[in-house]
Amino acid sequence: MTDRALADPDTPFAERVRTGWRYPLHGAALITIGAVTLFECIAFLPITGLKLLVIGLGWVAIYTYSFECLRHTADGYAEPPELAVHSEDRTSVALIMIQLVGNAMSVLAPIFFGFPGLLVSLLFAFVLPVITMSLTFDGVGAALNPTTWIAAIGRFGNAYLLLFVMMLASGLLQAGAQYAMQDRGPTFFGTVAYYLIANYLTVYNFHLMGALIHHRHEALGYRPEAMTLAEATDPDDDSALLAHVNLVARDDMPGATDILTERLREGLAPAAMHTRYRELLRAQGRVPELLVHGQIWIAALVTGRETRRALGVVQDCLDVDPTFLPDATQTCGPLADTAAHGGMTRLALHLAAGYLQTWPQDIGAPHYGLLAVRMHERLGETTQAAALARQLLIDYPGHPLTGEIEALLATLTATQKVSP
Repeated sequence: MTDRALADPDTPFAERVRTGWRYPLHGAALITIGAVTLFECIAFLPITGLKLLVIGLGWVAIYTYSFECLRHTADGYAEPPELAVHSEDRTSVALIMIQLVGNAMSVLAPIFFGFPGLLVSLLFAFVLPVITMSLTFDGVGAALNPTTWIAAIGRFGNAYLLLFVMMLASGLLQAGAQYAMQDRGPTFFGTVAYYLIANYLTVYNFHLMGALIHHRHEALGYRPEAMTLAEATDPDDDSALLAHVNLVARDDMPGATDILTERLREGLAPAAMHTRYRELLRAQGRVPELLVHGQIWIAALVTGRETRRALGVVQDCLDVDPTFLPDATQTCGPLADTAAHGGMTRLALHLAAGYLQTWPQDIGAPHYGLLAVRMHERLGETTQAAALARQLLIDYPGHPLTGEIEALLATLTATQKVSP
């Protein structure tokens, strides 16, 4: 199939911008653009209320397909997808709502608020791409969290500015096309031409967002589907070694474990090898080695910015030892933050409280103490939250976070008073 052609993630994003204009002209993308445009032409029929309905349905159709193009490109595929296979999930619904709010804000804010409204529209236009992309690699909850936007933009680097410029230019081009063709040109053919341009630019913009995710997938901790496909169709030496280990493990589990131990000592190894190593250790009841490996792998994953996978290893270690904690501040801290932002409240509380207890003199201890207070509050444990907040004020007097801790403590105290 043509949509299985793979893109090179090492291609500079600027090159993807330059060559990406051809993407909407290939395969199913061109067919979809044409089909949606033809459907939108039904709006010219003289039926009351038909125009608004047709334009709305066409708008939903092109955005749903464009989001599938974003996902497909982010997963490393060079050609457009055949159809929008995820069109009914809540992520696509969230996308439609976000785009609707964004378009309404860009039009109405300058009208009602003048120059300040224009600034608000520009600010929203700046964060709209990262919100849309976050739906792909972090889900709906994280996509609506401003801290996620800031972190993601930092990981995208200067390439995000290029993306924003291209999307802003596309918006201006679309507005110009509407003025020149729909508003000033021949009523029917001018409008059809405008629909074609608008639908083309929508697919192009979403393709660029997917290309940026693909290009920066390692920094984002995102694993493109194409990588898994490539490994399945072209097994490397590690895959062969893993197959050999599985064969040996049938009769000699300790021997198979030793083979993996030697391989892991050599350096970077695929996740499947680490996972199999842990399975063998667990089957033999070698808990101390399992926890030591967990510490080493977690540290490597955090260094490689694969914090979400690292959190999975932390949880696996906690299943073995409920007191387990990453053994370094530079590992434990980022994992606590990631767990909190990802809605893993219990895990975030364990990591943040463990950080505070293990490294109370560290510069980051008050921050993670405050994070633990917030996690207690999120879990409805107001008594524990208030007690920890008071202890933080005693242990770290005059700290820059004192104001936040006092404000949170006041809220917790008020909540306790009104609670039955």
